[in-house]
Amino acid sequence: ETSPAPITRYRINETSIMGPLGQTSSSNPYGPAISDEDRAALEDRSFSSSEPSQGNNNDDVRNSDNEDYDQDQTNEGPVVDQEQTPKAPSTEIQESIPYVGTIDHDAVVVVPSQPDSCAASDNDGNHNHNESARNSAVELSEEDEYRLRAYGTTEKYNVDAAGPNNTKSSEPSSSFRRLSRQFSRSLARRRSSMIESLPETPAGWAVLLCTSASALLGYELQLQQSLTAPPLVFGQVLPQSTGGKTKPSLLQQVYQHMAATPQSILRRNIQPSLFVGTRGLVASTAAYAMGGPASTERHVQFRQIISMPQDGAQVGIDWELPAATASTASQKTDEQRKDEIRNGPIPTSVVLILHGINNHAGFGYVRSLMRACCDKGWVAAGMNFRGCGGVPLTTPRAYNGAHTGDLRSVVHHITARLVGPDSYLFLVGNSLGANLVAKYLGEEGLSGTVSSKVAGAVTLGNPMNINSGKMNQVFSPLLTLGVKKLTLENWSTIRQMNDKHYQSAIRKAMCSFTLGEWDNAAAPIFVRNDPIYPFAFRTGYKDGKAYWNDASSYRLIRFIPVPTLQLMAADDTLCYTNFKNAFGYSIANPNVMIVETTCGGHLGWQESPPKRDHLFGISGTSWSDVATTDFIEAVLRSKEAGKQSPPDHFGHSSTIHHQTQTTSSP
Repeated sequence: ETSPAPITRYRINETSIMGPLGQTSSSNPYGPAISDEDRAALEDRSFSSSEPSQGNNNDDVRNSDNEDYDQDQTNEGPVVDQEQTPKAPSTEIQESIPYVGTIDHDAVVVVPSQPDSCAASDNDGNHNHNESARNSAVELSEEDEYRLRAYGTTEKYNVDAAGPNNTKSSEPSSSFRRLSRQFSRSLARRRSSMIESLPETPAGWAVLLCTSASALLGYELQLQQSLTAPPLVFGQVLPQSTGGKTKPSLLQQVYQHMAATPQSILRRNIQPSLFVGTRGLVASTAAYAMGGPASTERHVQFRQIISMPQDGAQVGIDWELPAATASTASQKTDEQRKDEIRNGPIPTSVVLILHGINNHAGFGYVRSLMRACCDKGWVAAGMNFRGCGGVPLTTPRAYNGAHTGDLRSVVHHITARLVGPDSYLFLVGNSLGANLVAKYLGEEGLSGTVSSKVAGAVTLGNPMNINSGKMNQVFSPLLTLGVKKLTLENWSTIRQMNDKHYQSAIRKAMCSFTLGEWDNAAAPIFVRNDPIYPFAFRTGYKDGKAYWNDASSYRLIRFIPVPTLQLMAADDTLCYTNFKNAFGYSIANPNVMIVETTCGGHLGWQESPPKRDHLFGISGTSWSDVATTDFIEAVLRSKEAGKQSPPDHFGHSSTIHHQTQTTSSP
């Protein structure tokens, strides 16, 4: 008794676990413990006998007497081939008893074996205690019985042979852990299945890659075909008969030039580039990420800094001159051509291009349009707003979407140098810059102060109705990060402002998360101007709503006095909704023509033009560049033809009635 009692292992069958065969336990809500077919199969099962091994815990011991097993078939459990009741092991022995793992048909229940002194007892002794030990060996709860029947496994059971009703089982796992294990097994099976399905040879991999690429290319070609369509044109662009004579307006003449043939820009199909132009977000990202055309020696480039007369702020103008011809190269050097641009007179037309929010004139979409204008023989100028493009912020007032004073000053500088009879200024705005162009022209048209040298304008992706509080919750935080980055780049100037209200507004703005919160916090320190002559310089708004109302160009777009082309893509997730809400204000003006495309994204419009090797739209010119240059060229041709007298400052021609016409072809 002083030595540890040896352990004897016994085989058990389903009867000891599931209850009497073919019977339904009243406490089991899941139905019968075992079916009749399984019962019949189990009754035919026989166990091979083997002598129990004393003192060896690793031997697999079966019942040595099949007759005893058949005699005790009515009992719920295995037959214990021991005559005498085994002594209860000590605490140390109980703690050393191992657990039984997964219970199946061949499950093993471990109970303490009899000591050596009891090994020779008579086999005809009392079996009552053995039956009690069998019943106490494995006792399953209803949940464990259901899990065993459904999954074929359950938790480990602690078999305590010290006495009846003393068996302990481990706590069942939670539903979350069970679902997690099942999900892990499912992933493992799927991963194994995928790994097995992968090819094992280079030839197999080549076939797989070719098949996948063909399927992807086929889908892209189908998507490209579904998006290929001509643009929609809205506006008062068809000539009207007055007194038996047809006298078209300047915009109507421009439309006739742009839609003269089936291959014209407004009549031919727009075929988006594969993988880029077919998706609005990708097209927008490519427009911002692409670096534009490379600099060459043929195109002279330089920067000019212009100071604003209102508050001394500085803006940068990046000039790009067309390639010198044989005649000009022999007459003027590059430095002479630069001086001609800085001081005048400028012999050719100039295209002034404005960038969008958080950008500068060095972005790809601006550089691409500048090069397209230079290829037409015009001078291109990219305007950098206050504090943008490496131009230091010299005042604590940065740019915003409502202040047109800087653009007005730059226009005055450039138009003063345009002295030739055929030299004009065209304004092109992108995104927020498009809103500034439309607002500036509306203010000038309302007051009748527009320069005669301003011949036309193009706006790309103009939101018209600005409301940062309702902006997309994905783009708004990203744009806010860009504004904060610009603020930190000019922090040395901003922190010099000692006004406590200014510093409080800056701190609140830097803690904002969305662009709407930024506008609400910084609106009291924004710079602005009056919308009518003399366009007085002001500072501050009451709140963000007041700023958004003043910045929205739709309120003044009906006063634009020069031919204006508005380009918008239907998949522009940033500005299309606001643009459509203010759509009526544009077509009410006979000088405004709206062109809407099926695809293009925000400032993207990557295209695979017909008969050109620009499959992916990476190395080719975007459709918007072609449309912009064609519009400017059509305006110049119409002016040269002299078929229409200039409209008045409010944009109302004497031959045009306020009738809106919508068409996609002549």
